[in-house]
Amino acid sequence: MGRIRRKRQRLIRLVSLALLVAAVLIIILVFQVKTVIINGNVRWSGQEIAEDLSYDFWTQNTLFLMWKHRNGEALERLPYLSSLKIKLDSPGKITVTVTEKELAGYVYGEDQNLYFDEDGIILDITDQVYDGVLAVTGVKMGEPVLYQKVPTESSAQLRTILSITQLLRYQELTAREIRFSDNMDITVRIGNVDAALGQDEYLEEKIANLRAILDVMSGSSGTLHMENFTGKNEPVSFSEGEIPESVNKESGAEEETEPESGADELPADGEGADGTGEAPADGENADGAGTDEAPAGGENGDGPADGEDAENTGAPAEPDDGSGGADENAADGENADGQDNPEEDDGEDQPDEEPFYFMVFDSSHTLRYDAHVVDGVVVDSNGVPIDGCIVQEDGNVKDAYWNVIDPSTGQLAQ
Repeated sequence: MGRIRRKRQRLIRLVSLALLVAAVLIIILVFQVKTVIINGNVRWSGQEIAEDLSYDFWTQNTLFLMWKHRNGEALERLPYLSSLKIKLDSPGKITVTVTEKELAGYVYGEDQNLYFDEDGIILDITDQVYDGVLAVTGVKMGEPVLYQKVPTESSAQLRTILSITQLLRYQELTAREIRFSDNMDITVRIGNVDAALGQDEYLEEKIANLRAILDVMSGSSGTLHMENFTGKNEPVSFSEGEIPESVNKESGAEEETEPESGADELPADGEGADGTGEAPADGENADGAGTDEAPAGGENGDGPADGEDAENTGAPAEPDDGSGGADENAADGENADGQDNPEEDDGEDQPDEEPFYFMVFDSSHTLRYDAHVVDGVVVDSNGVPIDGCIVQEDGNVKDAYWNVIDPSTGQLAQ
C-alpha cells in the first residue's frame, strides 16, 4: 500500500508540473505583443512609443506589461510621458493611453531646437518649431544630450529660465519668447508687448504685476519698462511702438490673446497692483522717473497741500459742501443753533470712506496706480488731475491709450 501511495503522489506531482509548464508556455506563446494601439500621443509617434514600451523578451508579453505599468507610471524608458494606462483587448492586443509631458519651452538654435520640460530635461532635439511653445533666445549652450539637463552656460541661467516659465504658468500668462541680452537682461514677450524685466531679481514681483498691467493695455504694441520694479509701486513706463519680430513666428501668430479678465483682480481699495497698499510716491515726473519729492502738506508752512486734510494723512479731502463751518462749531449732537439734532448718531463722527484706486496710463505713457474720480475729474491720490484721462458721459474713464475703465471696479468696460 505504501508503494502505491508513493507512486500516486509522484504521478500527481508530475501532472502538476506538466500543467504548470503548459500554463507558462501558454502565457509566453499566446500572450505575446502583436498589436499595439496608442491613444493620446501628439508629438511622439505611436511607433516610437510602442518600440520604447516593448523592447526585450519580458516586455514582449502583454501580461507582464500590464503588471509593470500597473501604477500608470511611464518609468525610465519613456521619459517623455507623464503617465500611461494599458488595457488588454485580447491576449496579443493592447491599447495604451498616454499623456505626454508638457513642453515648458525650447532653447532656440540655428541648427537645432532643444525642447525641455518643467525640470529642464531635454525631451526632443529637432529643427522643427512646435506651435504654442515658448522660445528662449540669447542662451549659449554646450553639447546637448537627449533626456539630460539643458546644457546652458551656467546652472544659474537654467534656474532663471525654469523659474520664469513656472511664474508665467502660475499667472496664466502665455508668453511667446524669453530673451537674454549680452549682459543677461531679461525680456519676456507676451502678445505684442515686450516686458523688459532687467536682471534676475524681483522676478516674482515683476511677473505677478504683469497680469494686472496687461489687463489695461488693450492690445497696445510696445515695450513695458520694469527693470527697476521691486513690487513697491515704482512707476512703470510704456514705450508704444512696433517691436522686433519674434523668433517663435508660428506659435506667436496664434497667441495674440488678451489675458482672461477677472483671473487676477486689479488693485483693491487703496492698493497697488502688488497688494501692498502703497500708492506711487508724490513728485514723480511724467515719464515715470522719480524726481525730488515736493513737500508734504503742512511742511512748507503754507498749510495742507491740495488734496490732503489738516492732519496731513495724504488722503484726498472731501468736497466742501458749505456745511463744514457749522459742523465744526456745533457741539456733539447739536445743530448750528445749539439745538439737539435727533438725526445725529450720538455725535459720533463717521469715518471717511477710502477711495477706490484703479490703474490708468497718463499722457506721458506712465502707468498710474492711484487713479480715482473726484467731482468728475480723474485725479491721483493727492488730488492732482492726471493728464490724458477724462470721465465720459456714462461715468467710465478713458485714459491716454483710449482704455475705457469702469472706475467702480477698475476693470475694462465692456
